[in-house]
Amino acid sequence: MTTESTDFLRADPEHDAGVTGTMKLARVAEGFGLDVEYHAPGSAQRRCLAATRNANYYQIALVHPDTANTQPPVYRGGYEDRLDSVRADGTVGVPDGPGLGIEYDGDYTEDNALDGRTYE
Repeated sequence: MTTESTDFLRADPEHDAGVTGTMKLARVAEGFGLDVEYHAPGSAQRRCLAATRNANYYQIALVHPDTANTQPPVYRGGYEDRLDSVRADGTVGVPDGPGLGIEYDGDYTEDNALDGRTYE
């Protein structure tokens, strides 16, 4: 008989001290025999997932057919975090460019900015 642990640690590079802090959490979780589930979709989460042995779950939000995806098209190069980005075998690709592996569409974000501040 095999048993599976349902214990896990939830981590997010957007809230847990960036990629470095998140990877430190993943290593500590591994030391305690815990899996890591990365919260929310994103290129940073995908990069962390690919570098973590004790993770096997990628979260994509709002996947019901009657729910519009709320993520605006802020990326260039075809990267997206929608249900269609999940491959037939259940995996997602990991961006391989420099940094987080993606390029933002600066024109889109500038044209759709709601507010801003200039710091000098």
